[in-house]
Parts: sequence; structure tokens; C-alpha cells
Amino acid sequence: MRTGHCPKCGSVTVYRRAGGVGDAHLHVRTSWLSIPVPVVAYVCTTCGYFEQYLDDATKLAEVAKTWDHVPGNP
Repeated sequence: MRTGHCPKCGSVTVYRRAGGVGDAHLHVRTSWLSIPVPVVAYVCTTCGYFEQYLDDATKLAEVAKTWDHVPGNP
């Protein structure tokens, strides 16, 4: 989605909105407290596919240190 192409239908009718939809932040817990993190929302106007991404490199690094990793296929 972030490249402008929809992974579901392949169209290039992808639009983004900083702050996501509704609440402008997502609360992500990486310790005993939860801190709001800005998100960016993407939607394909052809098929309606929707994604949101955390928009804070520091918080992503904290997630990588404190959340359980999901192993992918080789």
C-alpha cells in the first residue's frame, strides 16, 4: 500500500491519511504503560482494502524488543 499499489486488487487508486481514521493515535504497550503512537492509514478506493501503519521508528524499535516475534516461512 505504501508504494501506491493495492496488494489485494493491484490497482493504483491508493490514498493515505496521516493520523489514521478516528483517533489520531494508536496506543501501543511496550512496558507497563501504553503510549500513543501516530499512525498512517491507507485505503484502496477500487476494492476498499485498508491498512494502518505505525509512524514512529522509535516505537517500532521498542516493539521489536518487547513483543513476541512471529517467525516467517523461509
